[in-house]
Amino acid sequence: MLFLLATPEYSNVQANTTRVKVHLRNGVAEIYDKHQDLMGKVENNLVEIETNFENKIQKFVFIVQDAVFVVSNKGLDKDSETEETGIYVYAKRAVEIGPTLSIDALSKEYDEKKEILDREIDKAVEINKEPGKVNRVLNSRILLLQEDVEFIRRSLIILRDMK
Repeated sequence: MLFLLATPEYSNVQANTTRVKVHLRNGVAEIYDKHQDLMGKVENNLVEIETNFENKIQKFVFIVQDAVFVVSNKGLDKDSETEETGIYVYAKRAVEIGPTLSIDALSKEYDEKKEILDREIDKAVEINKEPGKVNRVLNSRILLLQEDVEFIRRSLIILRDMK
């Protein structure tokens, strides 16, 4: 099987994938070779894969933000002659849980983003005190920062639970 995880800044392709496990809105899906076509939204932010590399099973776990999950036995190219099962995950952001991921670095990023968010909220409160003045750009920036802060917070919770 082929596994592809894609975000605007990150891409991971794994060949020889033997199993993929994702948590969708309607339950947990475990995908093996020749699985039926499937599509869903990743609900709890975790995607786990197993690959067979040089006769060794390797496990990878990713935390994803706003992810869509697609399983296809024809791949994305419907004219392709291969019958390999493809698993595609498209996300806003992804973090691979592994030895290189540091809880301290993620905590520091959380603190920095949270501080920026708090400053933006304070600015919005000050601007909104003036009658008739609403800064829509500032409000959208706040929403994006809130999403980032929430993703990092969830990632920290997942990492602490796994260790």
